[in-house]
Amino acid sequence: MKVEMMVKDKIVTITDESPLYIMLRDLFYGGDWYNMKKDFNDKAFLNEIENLEFIEKNITILNDSFYSPIIWSELVSFFNEKNITPELFQHATVDGLYELSIEYADKDLLGDAKNILEFAIKVDKNFAPAYDFLGSIHIELGNIEEGIKFLNRAVEIDPWLVQSYSTLGEVYYNQGDYEKAISYWLKEIEYSPNDIFTYFMIADAYTRMKNYEKAANILNKLLEIDNNNIIAMYELSQIYREMGKTKEAETVEKEILNAKPIDPNGIEIWAKIKMKYNKYDEIVEVIEPMIDNTVDSLHLKALLVVPYIKLGKIEEARKYYEELKQNDFWYLFGKKEIFDKYLTKKEKELCGIF
Repeated sequence: MKVEMMVKDKIVTITDESPLYIMLRDLFYGGDWYNMKKDFNDKAFLNEIENLEFIEKNITILNDSFYSPIIWSELVSFFNEKNITPELFQHATVDGLYELSIEYADKDLLGDAKNILEFAIKVDKNFAPAYDFLGSIHIELGNIEEGIKFLNRAVEIDPWLVQSYSTLGEVYYNQGDYEKAISYWLKEIEYSPNDIFTYFMIADAYTRMKNYEKAANILNKLLEIDNNNIIAMYELSQIYREMGKTKEAETVEKEILNAKPIDPNGIEIWAKIKMKYNKYDEIVEVIEPMIDNTVDSLHLKALLVVPYIKLGKIEEARKYYEELKQNDFWYLFGKKEIFDKYLTKKEKELCGIF
């Protein structure tokens, strides 16, 4: 298709390829014709750019409505036809390509996402996020060694790219190489000390190596950052018990008793410790105000069953137990351990728990 029109004594032309030039400008040059012209000195190519510049100046703004969505295979065909190689993009940026690769990956088009990123690192050999994402895609595709290579290149370029350390740690952890996993995760928290989850992974890796001393140390380090982290306190108490340090374990458990639970997992651990020390009234006092009528509050109601029975509130306990049985039987089944541990046979019968 070819459309010609006269504008200010000048003939301007729109063809099937015009959207691809606009796409190229937006994707590699942030909408800037000036830098795009620096990289393409072919006369025919420059004529196309200048033609589109004139249209934009005198008729209409040229934006993604002229080409959206970007089809990578079409762009590659355009590159091949025009002999455009990555080396030509001397004044370009690859941020647009990076964003495009994310869009493709989100649609599970990992092969195309990988090809886009490979093109990006040929344009800019020092764009660390592209290496990181490319490495992650290779890992997902099962190309572990290739993925490790790209992830290591990412942190070589940009040591602050903590996501690469995180992924590398995960790769080695899944391979059972806990020591190597720890080395990357320690690097991650060196640059990003508030990545709470990583401390737990390091502690878990040390525990699997039976290096309980270092596992306890990393959890204590986490508690210096987040002194109300109930999950960390609980994990630390368990590790102390593994080490035979009963007194230290009990000290940490008492810290849990005085903590203020916030997240759901923390609340459950806190409630269990309160049950262990027969602090049933305190469980009710904290959890009751959190209860609402949404399904999301079912887990909180499960934690109230034992305290209600212990405090003689049998009807309330039975009501929540029946509600849980009707709405989420398998979640309730997962709480059987709590009922068996803290309730007598007679108490369970009173509430209809079998």
